[in-house]
Amino acid sequence: MKHLLTLAAAGVLAGIGVQAIAAPSAADAARLGKELTPVGAERAGNKDGTIPEWTGGLCKAPAGYKPTNQEGGAPYVDPFANEKPLFSISASNLDKYADKLDDGQKELFKRNPQTYRIDVYPTHRTACFPDWVYDNTIKNVMSPKLVGDGPGLEDAHAQFPFPIPSTGQEVIYNFFARYMPVYYSGEYKTWLTDSSGNRSLSTNATLQYRVDYWDNSRTKSDQMSALNNIHLGPPSQAGEMDMRIQWKRMDQRDPTAWFYTPGQRRVRLAPEFKYDTVVTSNSGIFLWDETNGFDGKMDRFDFKLVGKKETFIPYNVYKYLNTPPDELFRKTHVNPDVLRYELHRVWVVEATLKPGARHVESKKVFYLDEDSWSIVGYEAYDQAGKLVRAQWFPLVQAYDVPAPANINELIYDFVKQTWALEIGVGGGFHKSAPLPANYFTADGMSSRGVQ
Repeated sequence: MKHLLTLAAAGVLAGIGVQAIAAPSAADAARLGKELTPVGAERAGNKDGTIPEWTGGLCKAPAGYKPTNQEGGAPYVDPFANEKPLFSISASNLDKYADKLDDGQKELFKRNPQTYRIDVYPTHRTACFPDWVYDNTIKNVMSPKLVGDGPGLEDAHAQFPFPIPSTGQEVIYNFFARYMPVYYSGEYKTWLTDSSGNRSLSTNATLQYRVDYWDNSRTKSDQMSALNNIHLGPPSQAGEMDMRIQWKRMDQRDPTAWFYTPGQRRVRLAPEFKYDTVVTSNSGIFLWDETNGFDGKMDRFDFKLVGKKETFIPYNVYKYLNTPPDELFRKTHVNPDVLRYELHRVWVVEATLKPGARHVESKKVFYLDEDSWSIVGYEAYDQAGKLVRAQWFPLVQAYDVPAPANINELIYDFVKQTWALEIGVGGGFHKSAPLPANYFTADGMSSRGVQ
C-alpha cells in the first residue's frame, strides 16, 4: 500500500504481520459492548466528525416497507432518499482525496478521467444484528481459535469468532462467519460488458444458503455454510447446478463442491472449483477463490493484518438496488449517478503468495467494513505486481433480517478491459423456509436435477 495505514485501537500491535493465534486479553474482551461495539468496531466516531458514533444501527424497517416476498427482502425503502452528496470526487480533484481511496478506484479514475465519478454522502453507521448475536459474541469471545494449516476454526458457533483480531486469518474468518439467517435465498443476474461496451447476460441463477454455523438452536456445527446455485439462464447454462460446502475445520477437510450437468443427468465432484480456477459461468472475469471476495482455504497465501483506515466505500446503496438494471450501466463502468459512497473505517488485509505455492496472483488485498466484517473491496495483483482486478460489494442494511447485506457485486478486469455487475433481481435475497436434511448432498442434488 502506498499510503499510510493507521492501526486500530482494538488491541492491534506493531508486530501485526506475525500470525500469532491467541485469545484476546481479558481487558480487551471487556471492551466489547462498551467503547467497542458488540462485534468489535470502534463505537466512537472519528476526530473530524466525518464518521459518526455507532448508536445501534438501523434495526427496524422504515415506514412504507412492503417487500415482494412475504419473507422480506427487496424492494427496500431508502431511509436516506432525500440526502444530497456532500461532494463529488473526479479526476480533477482526485489528489485531494487520494489517501481515502483504494488502488482499484484510482485505476478507474486513471482509465476513465472524463466519465468516472464518486459521489460522497453523509456517513450512516446502519449495521445492526439480532441481540442474541451480540450476546453470543461477547459471552464466548475467549473460546474460538484457528488450528492447523488451512486453517480451521474450532470452538466457535453462532458468534463472530474474532471481534478483536490479531491476525489477517482471524479477520477473514470473521468474514466467513458474517451473520446470515440459517436459510437464505434469492435470484440474481450478472451482466458482462466487454471492451467495446457491449453488454450480455452471463448468469441468471437462484442461490440457496443453509448456514449451520448460525443455527442458534444448536451448540455446534461442522460447516460454515452450504450453498446451491441453480442456473436459470442464459440458455447455454439453464438447468446447471453447482453446490458447495465450506467446512469449519478446513485444516482437516477441503471445501467440497459438486456440479450437475442436465444433458448428462449427472452429478460429479468438482475439486477444480477452488483457488485460481476461472469461474466460467461468469464469463471468466474472476477466480473461484475470489467468489464473494474470498472463498476457500487460506493455505497458499500469508495473510497479514495491515491495520485500519478510513476509506470511501459504497454503503447504504438503496438507490442503486432500486434502479432498473438498464440504468446501471455505462460503457466502461457503473453509472456514477446511482451509486452512493460514504466514509467508513475498514480493516485492511494483504495476502501474499507463499514461496513455492502456485497461484496466478501474487497478492490479494481485502477491505472489510469494521461494523459488519463484510468484504467491501478487493484487489488482485499478478506475478509482476500489476493490478489486474478490482471488486466491490456495495452494502445495505437489510433491516428485515436485521443484518448488513452485500450479495451484489462490481467486478473490473483491467487486463481484458471488461467489467461485470451482479445484482439481486425480483425480490432479491430474503429469509427462506427450511430445506430437507439431504438437500446439500449429491443424492439430493441429483433428485432435483432436470434434463
